[in-house]
Amino acid sequence: MKDTTTVLPKGLLDSYRKCATFDWRLLKLNLEGEDYIHFQSPLTHSYWFNILFQYDASISIKMGVMDGMAPSSILALGTQDHYDIAQKIQEGQYTCCFALTEISHGTNAKGIRTTATYDVKSKNFILHTPDFEAAKCWSGGLGKTATHALVFAQLITPDQENHGLHTFIVPIRNPDNHIPYPGVNIGDMGEKIALNGLDNGFMIFDNYSVPQTCLLNRTADVTENGNYKASIKDKNKRFGASLGALSWGRITITSICANLASVAIVIAIRYCAVRKQFGPSEFEEWPVIEYQAQQWRLFPHLAATYGLKIFSTELANKMFQFQMKLMSTEAQDDIDGEGMEIHALSSATKPLCSWTSRDIIQDCRESCGGHGYLKVSRLGDLRAENDVTCTFEGENNVLIQQASNWLLNQWSNVLHGKPVNSPLKTVDFIGDANILTQNFVYSTSHETLKPENLLSLFKWLICYYLKGTYEQTQNLKRKGYDTFEIRNNTQVFFAQTLSQLYGQYVIMKYFIESIQNSLWEQNERDVLTKLCSLYGAVALEKRLGDFYAGGYASSKSNMSTLLREGIIILCKELVKDAVALVDVLAPPDFILNSPLGMADGQVYKYLKEEMFKDKENFERPSWWREIVRSKL
Repeated sequence: MKDTTTVLPKGLLDSYRKCATFDWRLLKLNLEGEDYIHFQSPLTHSYWFNILFQYDASISIKMGVMDGMAPSSILALGTQDHYDIAQKIQEGQYTCCFALTEISHGTNAKGIRTTATYDVKSKNFILHTPDFEAAKCWSGGLGKTATHALVFAQLITPDQENHGLHTFIVPIRNPDNHIPYPGVNIGDMGEKIALNGLDNGFMIFDNYSVPQTCLLNRTADVTENGNYKASIKDKNKRFGASLGALSWGRITITSICANLASVAIVIAIRYCAVRKQFGPSEFEEWPVIEYQAQQWRLFPHLAATYGLKIFSTELANKMFQFQMKLMSTEAQDDIDGEGMEIHALSSATKPLCSWTSRDIIQDCRESCGGHGYLKVSRLGDLRAENDVTCTFEGENNVLIQQASNWLLNQWSNVLHGKPVNSPLKTVDFIGDANILTQNFVYSTSHETLKPENLLSLFKWLICYYLKGTYEQTQNLKRKGYDTFEIRNNTQVFFAQTLSQLYGQYVIMKYFIESIQNSLWEQNERDVLTKLCSLYGAVALEKRLGDFYAGGYASSKSNMSTLLREGIIILCKELVKDAVALVDVLAPPDFILNSPLGMADGQVYKYLKEEMFKDKENFERPSWWREIVRSKL
């Protein structure tokens, strides 16, 4: 089966590949699946979409929104009345964008001001933008491409009651001539920091009339007479189910981050395995990957990249399963809890993954020294492309609060004797009253860094922050603060940290569950276990102060020493496997497209080609007289 993988060219990386403890081709096959391997060369398989993130994120994000997120949202939130539109989008007859954000409102979706007022006389909804601040904006594909838009608007019935945010599938351009319909004013947002292959646009409605059937009515509908009816009676449950259905965007971003981080870590580790500087004598230079400081810079990021990759795949699988339940006509009222948990989990991990990939790419850039600053290295472009993941589908610092709100509600359930509502079992452990009474009991670094032991440390830490954050909210409540003020004043050092720990815990949890899969050979499981342990240990090392302050570790426990010793040991052990591990992550060279990270390791050969191919690099500048004049 491993013959389906690409044979790498011989070159300067061979010495590291030969000393690897596992066969990178088999690990790649087991990690990615045979279909994915077949796809990579040539680009003919349906998996092309994932690899496109590593080649040009503009294309993949645009297609992900218009060909994936839009039709899946229609299927999840609509009914059979809307399946024909979804099919035509998937067939390419229509193109559809996602119009939620407005000029003055983004993450606060409930503050959206676009209205959809039902008119009994025409039996249509009238979409209207009250002013420019309520214009839809940043919608990918809206600027020049989309014929339809998924528009989020406040639904108002003839009795003038506002029923909150609802979703409409709205025709905005004539598909025959691509001209916007009367009542719809569309423009492009203009040039951005990166991703300029994606036409982000803005849109203003002027009492634009659309048929009643444009309302995606799986959870709520309006009759011809203007009466509002909801299949899920509880407004919060209805909102929860909708939130879960709309989590695809954030979940996709975790995959984007994993893909961009993969390219960066492949480039950096391959480069550092070839680049030689200094050594034990003037006659011997070491590859910089052999230095402890460089291992500390890169190997935790290698572990995090594997963690992100495994997690994003599993989260997408769970989202798909949830969406199938949502589309079912059975047991609709039972999915609200799962929808809220998916929303909370994606609200925690989208920020976590985007911050993680941001740090990975930046450290990879710095690890490649001056050559990493060259545009041809791709590391600068990767950094710019990743930058938007910290903002779109919810600005990170705001979005992460939705996760902490859900977590605190679960903690409140525990304190009041109610069950923890965690269908995905991401926080089912918080009901264990004994967790916060536990102490650090390990005596060796090997025992400390076992994945299951590190997971136990995460559980304690999450409960510690749940307790501390909840108590802080109660203290502020006793002082007379209202709910809004309490949430605002418990973010720093409390709720934000809680949400990040929750995200790290779930990534660690899914990593461990993946390792336990029987498909792995023992040597593959061994190296993946090292990566899993390194990911968890590095995250927990940054929280050592909390373990000591919270009484989990004492001054005699030796916890800090054991944890740090274990990290250094793991980094040293991973040196021989690092190149093979990035070979598993690496796309073909023409996708990677960096002279620093090609599979044969011929860094200087490709750098020379890049520097010599442009004749202008050798020509006297047209403004040379200004140089001469300045000397005079």
